[in-house]
Order: sequence, then structure tokens, then C-alpha cells
Amino acid sequence: MQPEIICLGEGLIDITPRVSGTNILTSGEMLMTASGAPAIVAVALARLGTKAGFLGRVGADFFGYHIKAVLDKNGVDTRHLSLDPHAKTGLAFVNWDERGDAIYLFYRNPSADTLLAVENIDPGYISGARVLQFGSLLLATEPSKQASYRALNIAQAAGILLSYDLNLRLGAWENEAVARQGVSAPLEVANILKINRAELAFLSGETDPQAGTKKLWRDNFKLVVVTLDKEGSFYRTAHDWGYLPARVVEAVDTIGAGDAFMAGLLDGLRRGHFDFEDTALVRRACLQGGAAGALSVTRQGAIPALPSRQEVETFLGEGTDK
Repeated sequence: MQPEIICLGEGLIDITPRVSGTNILTSGEMLMTASGAPAIVAVALARLGTKAGFLGRVGADFFGYHIKAVLDKNGVDTRHLSLDPHAKTGLAFVNWDERGDAIYLFYRNPSADTLLAVENIDPGYISGARVLQFGSLLLATEPSKQASYRALNIAQAAGILLSYDLNLRLGAWENEAVARQGVSAPLEVANILKINRAELAFLSGETDPQAGTKKLWRDNFKLVVVTLDKEGSFYRTAHDWGYLPARVVEAVDTIGAGDAFMAGLLDGLRRGHFDFEDTALVRRACLQGGAAGALSVTRQGAIPALPSRQEVETFLGEGTDK
């Protein structure tokens, strides 16, 4: 199976409290789930009906084999998931702050995902896709940074859409200045950019989505989306911009919500043949992203909570803009 969308990046294991919203240190009980933003996006895409592949590296340990098993079970192409016999799969311990936002403590020094190498990048595999989806975490380490840019260069040369979900993790970088430079560099080649409100401020110095996305806009951009949590989302194309509302749900676990949104957005755009001049299509894709994200927070765990195609369509409702 040649995937239409290839997700490049980290496959990790999330270690979370058994009860969402509690603290590992006080509860002493932990839950293990397959994770890593690109892996979550790949599974979410597959559940929505898009052929997805995962390009990355995990350890040849029981964590790595578990990630592969989860991807395989969900129909994600794992032919280019490398199993490293010498490095361990990365771990991300998760707690929640007083606002309910996830706080991550990474064990990745180094982990197998950071050792993704240029030799792991197959030009033919990438060139056969329609979209290469990637994030910023692998750009903070070598050789994964060099391997990532090799993949981006291949995609760009082949005319493949580059979709960038920033997914900023400052703790993975040497300092804030290095992080800003590192995560900003892909803006010069990306065609689709998805960021949250904090990332918008980090990149542009603006908190207003309209002003911030205007400041960030590049000629290579086709779509920029800012997720606004309970307020919905903001989109900008070369010809239009606007806000879209969110549906109110009872949140249980917000881990992976942005990744679910990303998958819903890309799946919606794919169904409309990536016609970015079609404002109705862009708006529908953003609404679908919002629906996928909203449904994902109503259940615990990132990948286990990802919705099916039928669930998203039911959530959006018959006769609505879906």
C-alpha cells in the first residue's frame, strides 16, 4: 500500500496517571500508551479513511514493538518504521498543571527516534505520497534533524505538499532562542501550517490570530490554521481568512487533541483534492478537524481516544458543513 499521507517523526510511549488529571507522583499508578504526535496523526488519518504511513525509528524493545503493533492494527503502513537494536524507545511522562494542560518530561537522551538517519529516508516512498506531514521535535537533535530535512527536500522536489504541525516542546531544545530558530526554519518550505495559540505568539509575537498569521505568511503557504481550544479555530489562505466555532464537549483527556485536529483537517482537504482556493472546502476541513479533536478529548489516552469516520460524521451531523 502506497500511503497518500506519510507522517514523519517520533514514535514514543506516553506514561500517564491511570486516572486522567491526577498526578503520577501522588497516585503512584501509571498507564502506558503508544504515542508521539506523528504516530497519533497517522492512526487518526487511517481511522478517518485516509491511507497513511509512518516514517520514523523506535527501539527494538517491547515499547517499540508495541508502537508498531498499534500502528499495524490500525492499518498504518509501517514498512518504513525502523527498529533500532541499540537504542531504546523514547518515553514521555505526562502530568497536568492547574489549568488542565499536559506537562511532558521526556526520556530521550538519546532515544531511537532521535537516531533516524538519512539512510532511513527512501526517496521513492516519499515521492509516491500526496502529503508529507511532520513536526518540530526531530529537528532538535541529530542525526534526526538531517534525516528530516532530507525527507523535506525530497518532498519539495517531487511537488509533494509539506504539512507542518509545530507541536512545540521547549524542553527538547538547548534554549528558547535555539528553539525559535529551529522551529521557524521549516516555515520557508511548508505549504500547510497548524499551530496553537501559544505557538502563534512564540513565532510571531502576536496573540491575535488575524494579525499573527498575516505576519507569519509566506509565499509558499497555502493554508495556516490556528487552533483556539474551546473557541474553535482560525484559518488563513492566500485569498481568505475566518473563524470557525467549536462544539462544547466534556473534556476527559486533552492529550493528542491537536493531532486529531491535524488528521481531521488533512483528511478533509484530501477529500476535496487539496483545492485551497475552495473556501467552502477549507472551512469544512477545519470543522472536521475540530470534530475529531473534540471527540478525542472525551475519552482517555491519545490513540485509544481517536474517533472513527462514522463518529466524526455523526458528531458533525447530517446536513451540516462536513
